[in-house]
Amino acid sequence: MQLTALGDCFAELGPKAARLRDLAAHGFPVPEAYVVPSLPAGPDGLPDQLVEDLRKLMDGPFAGVPVVVRSSASDEDLPLANAPGVYESFLDRRTVEQVVTAVELCRRSLDSAEARAYRRLTGGTAEPVMSVLVQRMVACDYAGVLYTRHPTAETGTMLAEATAGLGTAVVAGLGATDRFALQRRRAWTRPESWSVGETTLPELLTVLGHLLEEHFGGPQDVEWGVADGQLHVFQSRDAALSRVPLPLPGARPATGPGDLLVVSPGYAVGRLSADGPPAAGDPPTVVLLDDLPTTRALEALAPASGLLVRRGTVCSHSAALCRELGLPVAVAPPDVDRLLGAPVLLDAVVGTVRALADLPPVDRKKGIFAAVRQLAARRVGPVVRADRYEGVVFDPVAQGRILAHLARGGAPVVTVRQRILPYDDPDRTYCGISARIQLTGDSGRVQFKRANVLPDRPYRFDEEVHVPIDRVTDGERLLELLGYRPFEPQERSVEVVELPGLRVCVNTWPGAPQSYLGIETDDPAALLALLDAAGVPVAECGPLDGKDLFDRMGVRLDRLTFGAR
Repeated sequence: MQLTALGDCFAELGPKAARLRDLAAHGFPVPEAYVVPSLPAGPDGLPDQLVEDLRKLMDGPFAGVPVVVRSSASDEDLPLANAPGVYESFLDRRTVEQVVTAVELCRRSLDSAEARAYRRLTGGTAEPVMSVLVQRMVACDYAGVLYTRHPTAETGTMLAEATAGLGTAVVAGLGATDRFALQRRRAWTRPESWSVGETTLPELLTVLGHLLEEHFGGPQDVEWGVADGQLHVFQSRDAALSRVPLPLPGARPATGPGDLLVVSPGYAVGRLSADGPPAAGDPPTVVLLDDLPTTRALEALAPASGLLVRRGTVCSHSAALCRELGLPVAVAPPDVDRLLGAPVLLDAVVGTVRALADLPPVDRKKGIFAAVRQLAARRVGPVVRADRYEGVVFDPVAQGRILAHLARGGAPVVTVRQRILPYDDPDRTYCGISARIQLTGDSGRVQFKRANVLPDRPYRFDEEVHVPIDRVTDGERLLELLGYRPFEPQERSVEVVELPGLRVCVNTWPGAPQSYLGIETDDPAALLALLDAAGVPVAECGPLDGKDLFDRMGVRLDRLTFGAR
């Protein structure tokens, strides 16, 4: 094991150190550093040779100057797993004893509670090793973090947060004295120097952001500082942007002009609570905290629908981890306590938090669906997405041809009865979004659905979120918390034929003069292939849903008890 100058180190040195070595080699202003490569977790104490190397370093190149001792683990600063703030780093180490202790603590942090929590949260299974950077410390007058793509806004700008001094308050999420958006440029020129005196800091950061994006091939999260008028780069990693895609603009709720600072984008719904993490199985909860949580606290908060914090920064380590996990977070308004105990919708896209009861019905439904969709994308508890395409065949002759074709293939038919407990707002405002409890045999679920009719297609696209329930009362409690009210239950009979990648259902509703046949699939090509094989013209299949579907069956909308209509 040998302490090596960063530019001369070609052993395993962890992504953070490797990227800094690469930047320094390409002329970026990276402070001088040395690397302890590939330090596995182990008993206390460093090898004698390494201690002697560190002594020579502190008596030689770094004599009389403070240093920073920084982790560079093998599972840190990766494209899809940043591990922001998970491992230890230490500022202002001045003696060899302090440096040796800091290196040892970096090594031990491989097995810290924070590191173990991060691996559980992200599904990490590898056994990482730890390299350690010993780097000349820069006494910054001003420092912060730059995101080369705004992490919470759909503006295409860059975002910087900064404060006087070392910038630790920014990365810790404790506050930023300055926050500014930087406009992207179509063209830029590499500066002759990294002096702030020759170029304004915003201009220099903008060019730095473009150069780093070009160098690494994607959006970057950059820690930087200014000392004596010179810009320095301390870290550049691939930016942790939200892994949960936002709904299309037309599917988003209109919650009013936003004035909250969005830390991690998305939608969350549930009762607002300041009582700490919800227990597994609790109804959806939006948790109010004083500060952004640590990694270990985030593990406990995983069942939460979203977070409101009394203070926080967008560019902090915790904020980056929330985005990596897809957890919606915003800084709370000053009067947030008035909403405690109430079911709320956190719109961490425009930046609002509203009592669900105060929202118009359609926006409430859009917000609820966006929030449960986000829970499913985060894989919170048993909540799952079950999206599919569905085409509807009404003509009895066409239905007969499809069923005869399936019978010739020997596909078995299973008949089930489903009990439907529909829920809706009191005036049953129709908008293509529904909520219900569905009971089939011994299983039950709460089903949230948004039906999307696709122009010029013989099928629609149904986005569904399912919440399995053990008891009907669990589903009732959930839907009533969200402001829905129950309507008269009803049963339907369904004849089901299961095929690979395809499900055919003949649905019979009491009181309807005829049945309809639904073809459900993940692949529209399979639906079209079935119609062709059965000799049924594509024109006999339609994308009907909601009012049109039941009008075709001759059932009045005001008597419907299926879904939230």
